[in-house]
Amino acid sequence: MLLTGCSQPEPVPVYVKRTIPGELTTPCTEPVKGRRTEGGLAELALGWRFTARCNAGKLHDIAELTGPR
Repeated sequence: MLLTGCSQPEPVPVYVKRTIPGELTTPCTEPVKGRRTEGGLAELALGWRFTARCNAGKLHDIAELTGPR
């Protein structure tokens, strides 16, 4: 019963176009330069970390929408 679909000589692939929401394709905001002090550098580093995690999360969501790897 399960192998009845294999009797066709050449199966035709069917492609399904999936839409990706615009909010996932826009990059996250980048941090602005801080003051030239240790605190400013720390703020900038934390800002870049947040931006990188935000963009990585969006890429992960797009990967889930488009199917298996």
